[in-house]
Amino acid sequence: MPPITCISEVVLNVTDLPSMRSFYAEVMGFPVQREVCLETETPDPTGEPTICFLKIADTDTPLGRDKHPQLLVLIDYRRHIYANRFDGHDVNKSTLNHLAFEVPASSYDAHLQRLRDLALHPVTTSFPALNARAIFFNDPAGNRLELICPE
Repeated sequence: MPPITCISEVVLNVTDLPSMRSFYAEVMGFPVQREVCLETETPDPTGEPTICFLKIADTDTPLGRDKHPQLLVLIDYRRHIYANRFDGHDVNKSTLNHLAFEVPASSYDAHLQRLRDLALHPVTTSFPALNARAIFFNDPAGNRLELICPE
């Protein structure tokens, strides 16, 4: 089986991004790494953030060394363009958006084929700003999972 390197990020759907950001920054001590307003395909540098990346810890992994530490990500699912891009679970029942695991770039194709062989209907995407690519799929309970690696 291809290896999993680490938890890359936990992503939560939120309705009040400013208060959740404050809670996790002040109570949990996770510094804000980056915030972006993505209500449309083009980032709005003057808009109210729709997504906030908070750093949990640095990791000594390929993504971690390339500015992608272990993250808690908060998404205003009502406004963020990509919040419902992939079929996930009902936001009225769970705040979990998805859980991401880092995998070695060399195992990306093997993971993708294995998920296809298991009939888990993986969906691939790339994140040019992170120089990363990812595979999304659901676990048996409908939780959205992501396998992410450097491009």
